[in-house]
Amino acid sequence: MAEITVRAIDSALAMEEIQKRLGDNALIISTQRIDGQIEITATDEEIVKVEKESKPLILGDLYRQDKFSSVLNRKVGEAEAGQYPKSSDELYSVVANKIEKISEELSGLKLLMDSYSDSDAVEFGTIDKLRFIGFMPGTIKIFDDLSNETEVGAAVRKLAKAFVNGKCKHFDESDIFVITGEKGSGKSTFVNKFVSLQQDSDNETDYLSFSDQSKRKLVAAVKNLNLSQYQGNTPKRQALIIDTSNQENDLNLLMVDLYKANPEAKISVIHTVPVGSSYEHLKKDYKIKSSEKYYWAFTKLDTYDLSVAEISAMIELDNKCMFFSGMDKVKDGAYYAKVDQIEAYLLKKIKEEIL
Repeated sequence: MAEITVRAIDSALAMEEIQKRLGDNALIISTQRIDGQIEITATDEEIVKVEKESKPLILGDLYRQDKFSSVLNRKVGEAEAGQYPKSSDELYSVVANKIEKISEELSGLKLLMDSYSDSDAVEFGTIDKLRFIGFMPGTIKIFDDLSNETEVGAAVRKLAKAFVNGKCKHFDESDIFVITGEKGSGKSTFVNKFVSLQQDSDNETDYLSFSDQSKRKLVAAVKNLNLSQYQGNTPKRQALIIDTSNQENDLNLLMVDLYKANPEAKISVIHTVPVGSSYEHLKKDYKIKSSEKYYWAFTKLDTYDLSVAEISAMIELDNKCMFFSGMDKVKDGAYYAKVDQIEAYLLKKIKEEIL
């Protein structure tokens, strides 16, 4: 290898000298002007692009019975799945969630800066505190009697009551529970937890889980549902829990079929919502109008914490939460939402982030 540096009063003279010393195949590495002269560094060695060293495919015992083509396809699929979003909707969801979290932080910082005075200590009113931890203006406007002078505990309790839906007569007397939700919302896991939760609290009812994949079998099960109360040696009262993937209009059609099959049955609908959704996503996709009795369950609480922005969106939508669900164990991780629990959570957020 030969690498030389030549200086001349202009580039033509410098190039002429390089050609004399390295020949016609000389490669220019750099050119710069120093002290009024042109300095050119050149070499006669071919510049080769260094390729990234690839790692060999090492197979474990799991793959010893597989053909090489199936193993290769599986490995390629795993690599691609981990590198790119699976769809444009998934990409949008990921970006929207990140933007939402950043916006919440920026809003809180702006509120802090706007309220700060060099001469006085920062004093937040109740509305300021609620806004700071993530409640949206539209949520606070729902409550006409809330102001910066309102006692914090009283304000937080109002918000908690607006978010939580306690057990009610219609729900307790329901014969059919339709569990619905978006794909990946934790719906099927919640179905199993819900069956266990209901059986633990009601010994007089048999809770039977059923899928809506076979409409004929489902309608037959609804028709044969025993709605009578347990007395003596008579069979126990039965309640049917339906795991469905139907959404909106299709769900309404399912309701019509259920009522036709058993007009006396009382029906409740539980919609599963995975935690970690943005305020905008909830406001856009969970504004559901229905004549049926609707209840809401936040799921996947073992992966994310419920955010104040999610509480804010559900209050504005009037979608009261009845259940929380997390963990993989069927016998654990599902319970009824409580006002005291949400109230304590919000007060803790205020204490940690402001006081």
